[in-house]
Amino acid sequence: MSQNDNSYDIHPDIAEAYDRHETQTDDVELVRELISGQGPLRILEPFCGTGRILIPLAEDGHEMVGLDQAQGMLGRARAKIALLPPSVQSKITLIHADATAGNWPGGFDLVLLGGNCFYEVASPEEQEGCVASAAAALKRGGHVYVDNDHMETPLPEAWTMRGVHKTKWPSGGPADGTIFEGYAENLDCDVERRIWRARRTVLLRRPDGRTESYSFLQQKHPVSYGEVKGWLERHGFVIERTFGDRAGNPYAPDSPRAIFWARKDKG
Repeated sequence: MSQNDNSYDIHPDIAEAYDRHETQTDDVELVRELISGQGPLRILEPFCGTGRILIPLAEDGHEMVGLDQAQGMLGRARAKIALLPPSVQSKITLIHADATAGNWPGGFDLVLLGGNCFYEVASPEEQEGCVASAAAALKRGGHVYVDNDHMETPLPEAWTMRGVHKTKWPSGGPADGTIFEGYAENLDCDVERRIWRARRTVLLRRPDGRTESYSFLQQKHPVSYGEVKGWLERHGFVIERTFGDRAGNPYAPDSPRAIFWARKDKG
């Protein structure tokens, strides 16, 4: 398996459920702090989803370009953007594309690889490919922001146990009362390479009692601090700052997150 099936397009209501689940703004505030004092920037966000990060930065005056493979997520982003003032709408471009395929647009001041986006990428090779694509998309002196959960310790038991278990995502549902429940059947776990493969199932319960079920295959590779550091350095970046959380505290081995702020130094 070289790619994940697109879990965000299995049902039209998934994008709304995602928005109701993912409401944090602390990463937006950290990015704002990092670019404070710089004039309007040209910013690329691969894996932009429904625009949780992209839209507030456009409201700040930055020119935003978002890439995503999931049509449902982009459709919800477009609906949200349509409610914004025309002056903000004009600063946003959305592109339907598989970010792991490369060929990102270029000439950017900043590339955002945030929101645990590497968890949507199936292998370390594809994850490093995203770092290489970020380098190609940036102007010299531009920056990349990389933000993932910090999982240096052994994989959680839920990733290695056999059988079917309930997952945190998706959960909840859209405003019409529909409920999503997520389940995973672990198929394989390579502990040494930190590769997890599973058959994921989403159960949808309608308010009238009807149920629907959707299944897809998924692979995950939780990145390590050392992997991301190595990829950045190999592709011409100078790491300027590392954080252990979105409050801006310094990175430490027991930090909950591993966040990198790195400058393109070549090309």
